[in-house]
Amino acid sequence: MELLKVIFAAILGTILMTAFSYIVSRVRSQQFREPKLLNMILRRSTYEMNPSNNSILGWVVHFSIGVILMTLFYIFHITFSFNISLTSILIYGISAGILSIICWHLMFMLTPNSPDIALKEYYIQLLFAHMLFALGAFILIY
Repeated sequence: MELLKVIFAAILGTILMTAFSYIVSRVRSQQFREPKLLNMILRRSTYEMNPSNNSILGWVVHFSIGVILMTLFYIFHITFSFNISLTSILIYGISAGILSIICWHLMFMLTPNSPDIALKEYYIQLLFAHMLFALGAFILIY
């Protein structure tokens, strides 16, 4: 039962953060949509994969990472026996956001001909998006 709760929290959190990224992308006229960026990076980094920008592969990778991040939060919760509160969720969201920024930065650096986006602006919105991701967990728990 707990596993289902973690998966549903991950799905809700990923939907919230992705919706936020799509809105910011539209308002700022920038490419901040994670599934499309993942498809671009996959296409440019390997010869065996050639997903289009709209391929489902980017969505599968994006939601899979969401499940992994939410599972890590659950493991930390069990290991360190802390109460899940709005404060702990926001700390987790900021931590997940920082980890995500580091991972995206590495992907952009290692990908030949990486997507041309405003990195500083992308990273700022990514931090806020992960706070919404963590809020998805809080909504399901309380």
